[in-house]
Amino acid sequence: MVRAKESAQSIPTPDSRRSRYPHAAVTRSRSTVPTTSTRNLVERLIESLDPATIGDLYCDEGGETFWLAHRAPVLAQGTAWATELGQRLGRGGTSLYIGAGVAELPALLAEVCDLGRRCVATSLRGPECALLNQALAAVGLGDRLCYQAVDATAVLERGPFQHLAMVSVLTDPETSPEVSAVTYGRADPLRLDPQAFAGERARIRRQVAAWVAAVAAGGWITTTVEEVPWVLEAAAAADRRVEADDTMLETAMVKDPCGFLRIG
Repeated sequence: MVRAKESAQSIPTPDSRRSRYPHAAVTRSRSTVPTTSTRNLVERLIESLDPATIGDLYCDEGGETFWLAHRAPVLAQGTAWATELGQRLGRGGTSLYIGAGVAELPALLAEVCDLGRRCVATSLRGPECALLNQALAAVGLGDRLCYQAVDATAVLERGPFQHLAMVSVLTDPETSPEVSAVTYGRADPLRLDPQAFAGERARIRRQVAAWVAAVAAGGWITTTVEEVPWVLEAAAAADRRVEADDTMLETAMVKDPCGFLRIG
């Protein structure tokens, strides 16, 4: 999850992009996820976070104002995401969340509390991991869900995973500034560093290949429209079919369009 909203004016709409990919047929049943108790728990957890502390993790200036403006969307969009996962994931099993932060809390808690799943949540932002783990421990969930400040590649042995969440990770301007600039149409052709871009692209390709390989056949990937091409490339190299679901959501922090891919 990136720290500041990126410009998406030059990015094709979700409808125009998803039409390029095969669609996944999903038999939907009425989802009871998240349950009322989990919704209340998520709301209590998010409300317990100090606005200035959590906001400063996302913004260099005006962090508290930023968080207060995004707190309600985090709850609303996170709940919508959790509901969609309830229609796709079975009880039990394991999910991997890459770049997980506060926006992933509703989905993570729905999986853990309502679906009895094990979730491996990773992030390279140690301070946010510590803050969220403290909040989870305060409500008695510290032994069931823990954010780990590690590269996701280090936990792949805990798979295979039936769900991989990778939302606004590859386009993060902190970890991949050149790739992010190109993706969002902000790259200045006179200032773009070709060597830095090539290095970031090679690293992302290696990471995505490893992450996709850890997803079980028939598993789901939650990701943004901007990150879909990386997944498709990795899947094609491994001779795996990817189908795009029609449902589209919007990320709470960055407002990127995101959706669901099913991998064979």
